Amino acid sequence: MPKRELTMDKLKRELGIQPPKELTEYVREITTIRSKIINCLRNDGELTVKDISSKTGLPENIVFWHLMTMFKYGLVEPIEKTDDGYYKYKLRGEAHG
Repeated sequence: MPKRELTMDKLKRELGIQPPKELTEYVREITTIRSKIINCLRNDGELTVKDISSKTGLPENIVFWHLMTMFKYGLVEPIEKTDDGYYKYKLRGEAHG
């Protein structure tokens, strides 16, 4: 199967459009953060925001914001509340327990 061309690369090649450097860096940062969260949930299973923050080194508010965005788009789901009142999250479609 041939490698898919990235949309950004196609725009650059066909239309000569170059995205602003700031936008490219922002998208790269978001992708890196989400990858860290997804990998953490994939490797360690059900985790709270605090757990993910601790394991990834990302600030809790950043983890929370990205988890809520990922929840909105169906990538993660809350599964239970801990005794401390925090929700544990898992990747949608992956077994837990």
